[in-house]
Amino acid sequence: MRKHLIKYAAVGGALAAPLIAMAPASATTAGGSSAFGLSATGLLSVPPTPSVSSTSAPHEKSLVSLPHNRLVQLSVLRARAKGDRAEASVVDLRIAQAAILKTAVLSAKLITSKCDSVAGSSKLVDVKLDGHSIQAGTSPNSTLTVPVQGVGGVRVTINKQVHNANGSLTVTGLELAVQALGKTQVIDIASATCAANGHMPPTSPPSTPPSSPDNPQSPPSEAPTPTPVNSDLPVTG
Repeated sequence: MRKHLIKYAAVGGALAAPLIAMAPASATTAGGSSAFGLSATGLLSVPPTPSVSSTSAPHEKSLVSLPHNRLVQLSVLRARAKGDRAEASVVDLRIAQAAILKTAVLSAKLITSKCDSVAGSSKLVDVKLDGHSIQAGTSPNSTLTVPVQGVGGVRVTINKQVHNANGSLTVTGLELAVQALGKTQVIDIASATCAANGHMPPTSPPSTPPSSPDNPQSPPSEAPTPTPVNSDLPVTG
């Protein structure tokens, strides 16, 4: 147990300093749309990066890499918001490679999300969880939990769609959640929010209750939660 605690503490320290230093504050909006490439909440907190809004320039931002760290590696982060439309994408993603395991807990060639004022969708290309390929369908809020040695239960939610209280829609290409030091560490990847009827979209990721990855259907205490698909996502490999 002590060995695992040391690993989690090292992971948090390896990523927190370089990312928090470079991550901009989330955009303040008065309507329209917003998007970001990646964010993290829990043991490690990373503001939405890069973050854009349709109500303030620039409306599109790209980031070719993150500061060197042992938890998250990627090639490109991109976010775009204009009018009532928004989209975000992450290319060549690796999470937890070399920080805890020799291989990535999660890897993906491409994860995208997009929305307009009434609908949203996401796309995943060559996504693997603990080396197993995820055959992602198009159903919103599909979930899968896999036990990973040295980490615990890792849960992913694919094409997460949340209808916020203000009428806006948030689409997140993939959400990863894992228990660490008694807390739920959540990483949101490729997220786009679009307002409905001129309402203001949220300036940060929707709240996620501190539930266990082994219990993905735990109800939220603040924000509405999407309904998980009843059947498990198929994996191969």
